[in-house]
Amino acid sequence: MVEPSPRPRRRRRFWLVGLLLLLATAGGMTLAGGPIAWPFDVCLNLGGVVEHPTLRASGPGPRVVVLQHGLFRTRASVGRLARALAAHGYEVLDPGYPSTLDFVAGHAERLRTAIAVRQAQGPVAAWAFVGHSLGGLVIQEYLRQPGAVEPWACVYVATPHRGAVLCDLRKHWFLFRWLMGSKAAMELSPAAELHQRPIPWPARSGTVVGDLGAGNAAIPGDDDGTVGVAEATFAGCAASVRLPHGHTGVAAAPEALRQVLHFLRQGAFAEPRGKQ
Repeated sequence: MVEPSPRPRRRRRFWLVGLLLLLATAGGMTLAGGPIAWPFDVCLNLGGVVEHPTLRASGPGPRVVVLQHGLFRTRASVGRLARALAAHGYEVLDPGYPSTLDFVAGHAERLRTAIAVRQAQGPVAAWAFVGHSLGGLVIQEYLRQPGAVEPWACVYVATPHRGAVLCDLRKHWFLFRWLMGSKAAMELSPAAELHQRPIPWPARSGTVVGDLGAGNAAIPGDDDGTVGVAEATFAGCAASVRLPHGHTGVAAAPEALRQVLHFLRQGAFAEPRGKQ
């Protein structure tokens, strides 16, 4: 009788060990403040940018645009946006932050420090802010603080302004807490006290909303797969535009970049292009 080959069992062990190492690496890098999303963020933002001469920065002196990425993402996730802004004459301040390791207030304090460092380097003619997802909440918390700079414009891309119902549905999952942490991620719940505070400078704010239709059955109404359309805008904002992109990809979509540039220059969004 021929004995079965041990190779299939060895292969299973190999893949099991590989999976455990991958998960351990993910957890370790998350705790270290450097999520494994970095390679994905880089690849997603490899595309070039289109220059729109009519959307270049106007006015004398440096016009600084402050960027803040989303949860479990890195500075690379807004890399294409940063290049588009620089190509149109803006100075970009993209300090990044360890999104899974602190509460929104802590991240806002880091942002305050980064802005203070830039202020010490020389005068700034005007400030603007662009945040993706959680990054928008960090910007809002910074702008609520005494001594915050006054923005000429704020653009929020797929930001859940009053929380995301998906957080409440996922926050008890072990993997969610392990990868996303138990601090800022938990503040994405609509019940978090953070969402009872007024949103600063609403008349100077625009919202870019990802809309895939009924993309996620767990979210009421239309959504971008993670944040509901109704969650990604708020009453009183100056303008809002919907784009057919998912939550992660919308921050690097060429049409989203054009809309951000348009709002920074005009205080309003352009008519969305048919093909995106």
